[in-house]
Amino acid sequence: MTAARIVINEIKGYHRFIKFLMVLVGAAAVASAVRFIFGLGATTNLNDLYPWGLWISFDVVTAVPLAAGAFTIGIVAHVFHIKKLEPLVRPAIVTGFLGYSLVCVGLLLDLGQPQRGPYVLFNWNVHSPMFEVSMCVMAYTTVLFLEFLHPVSERFGWHIPLRLLRTLELPFAILAAMISTLHQSTLGTFFLIAVDKLHNLWYNPLLPLQFWLSAIFTGLSIVIFEASLVHKYMGQPDESDLLATLTKIIPWIMGVYIAVKAYALAFLSHGPLFDRPVLTALFSVEVIVGLLIPFAMFLTKRIRTDKQMQLRAASLVIVGLILNRFNVSMFAMHQPGQPVYFPNFIESVVTIGIIAAHILFFVLIAKYFPIFEHHPEATDYTIPDRFRKIEKHGHGTASEA
Repeated sequence: MTAARIVINEIKGYHRFIKFLMVLVGAAAVASAVRFIFGLGATTNLNDLYPWGLWISFDVVTAVPLAAGAFTIGIVAHVFHIKKLEPLVRPAIVTGFLGYSLVCVGLLLDLGQPQRGPYVLFNWNVHSPMFEVSMCVMAYTTVLFLEFLHPVSERFGWHIPLRLLRTLELPFAILAAMISTLHQSTLGTFFLIAVDKLHNLWYNPLLPLQFWLSAIFTGLSIVIFEASLVHKYMGQPDESDLLATLTKIIPWIMGVYIAVKAYALAFLSHGPLFDRPVLTALFSVEVIVGLLIPFAMFLTKRIRTDKQMQLRAASLVIVGLILNRFNVSMFAMHQPGQPVYFPNFIESVVTIGIIAAHILFFVLIAKYFPIFEHHPEATDYTIPDRFRKIEKHGHGTASEA
């Protein structure tokens, strides 16, 4: 049987949802090709007034903190030696690696001349926050790739690389935390130059600290969200006991974030705060629905054992983070009397395709690689029998993986 025939048979065996994701990714690939052929001006609604649109607001400013689960759970499990959380690390690393890889794709699409992207490696502007973010994103994506090689090495039985990767596990976790701290906060630094443009409800000098803190508790919430869904839809083990540990950590970080946000709003904001009803409504939804309600949920003892409550609280945190990043990077930038920016069809298709690609690649990686296998503690680096079966036949069922 030829390789092409194996691939075709494998695709036929996929669930309809996976095939639908493939269609969305294909449509995004076509839309991306159109963007590169005809340029940004002809294929997007970006202009001199709104040079940063959907691709920056979601694919970069929002996607980066949504991929923060890798460094947060890595620090908790490896640096603070909470080893029982080890089963949550690999899925978080895969999510982070996919997230940052797709961030790079979004950046290439948004750059007017993406072929000049590598210039940042040779022309250092150390005073620019964009320089720091670009270098850190490249470095962190590389670290995540190296961490992702761990299940790849297990899958193919590469013993020596696997031992080396085990040795570097702690240094990688520390390096990831250092790099992430830099660029997660610097994303907030971007908007400090918008002194007279970003609305006073969000503009304050502590914006970098707020971006960093929100990335931490959102990253842990992403781990809860992901673990809950893979248990429900992919038949993976129930990790609610491990997630209960995270529910004890998250409210502490959220509490600090709420205090910092309240202090900045009360003492560091200048000018009117509630002068624009639409922005006041967006701010209220962000704070109440995406922050205060999940904070109260995480403080209850019930959430330690209630799986549905864990998923709901984590989902609200994610919604709040997305709204916060859109408020800062798009909605609160709008000035009275200016035309409103709306992403056009090409921009929307690309973003939907990037989201679909993240889900699709995660499911396929989970199917063919041991990302839900517990780490072997000794030198037993043998491939699990079910993965030998996949290797032998070239494919496996969803239940096998």
